[in-house]
Amino acid sequence: MPEHNEPTFDFLSGREGDFMETVMDELKAVPWAKLVADDVNASGGLKGKNKAKLFELRFGYGLHKAGIQPRYETPGEGESTLDFGFTSDGHEFLVEMMRLEETDAVRAATTTEEFADGATMVKRSLTTTAKDPRQSEEGEMLKAVERICQKFESGGKPHKFPLPRSATHVLLVDVRTLFNGGDEWDRVHVGLGGEYVSHEIFRRYFKGKLVSGVFSPRTTLRGASEARERLHFIGFVNEKSFEEGAFGPAVQFIANPHLFKTAEEARAALAGWPLGEPNILNAPAPKVVGHLLKLADTLSNLTVGEAAGLAKLLKDKWKVPTL
Repeated sequence: MPEHNEPTFDFLSGREGDFMETVMDELKAVPWAKLVADDVNASGGLKGKNKAKLFELRFGYGLHKAGIQPRYETPGEGESTLDFGFTSDGHEFLVEMMRLEETDAVRAATTTEEFADGATMVKRSLTTTAKDPRQSEEGEMLKAVERICQKFESGGKPHKFPLPRSATHVLLVDVRTLFNGGDEWDRVHVGLGGEYVSHEIFRRYFKGKLVSGVFSPRTTLRGASEARERLHFIGFVNEKSFEEGAFGPAVQFIANPHLFKTAEEARAALAGWPLGEPNILNAPAPKVVGHLLKLADTLSNLTVGEAAGLAKLLKDKWKVPTL
């Protein structure tokens, strides 16, 4: 994290701080949350440098509100631990959390300008033509892929998630520092690679090469093969508001195509997700056309007489023989 006197856009807002104060107070008697809150308080309390722990607390708070008591710092691969393990609606989940902190390149591209009246403006310039190619949106996207992949390898060995068994493995990534949260094309690009981005204008090239994603077989970064082998979903979290019930809708998932043969399999793996209907960008739920919903609602409210009349009409229409 940058020092307090360095220009940054990654700060703890008043709204976030106020909400976290409420969350920490409500969870003060919950054993797992007390461990996190103690870490936060020992490191200065509600400050920007503690945003990673506050991110954990907000997710855990969502679980708490859903009636789930998670296992915190549950054993992972080797000597590592995973932030949360829990069961929801009969499904087992292992969840690791991470923040994409501001990179050195982004901080170098962030400057301040002081005016005669004493006002100060902080500005950031990430351009393809920057003298340092890392100070570009392409460089930032490549760095995001690299950071995520690195979670899965340590000392030349697999790290964090074990080989898939019965649990669904989810990595939740706070992406507010990546293009101010970015959009769904950025998520697809980071998760799957530029070839999955349908519009050329949204594809990113670094030094002339299309940036590949975490789950792409083209990605040879440290930890990439382990991510493809062990991680079911990346959940990109871009929180816009800080209030009860806001965390779930802020997540967009990318499913690992190496672990799921079909979109139906991917949706089934997240069927028990406790924070609302999951939004899987590469395995979206089928949309029910509005008029079909209206028809279903109408049919469910028919009287006995109306239902009998409709049944006779359909029999006559389809020439169904009377038994």
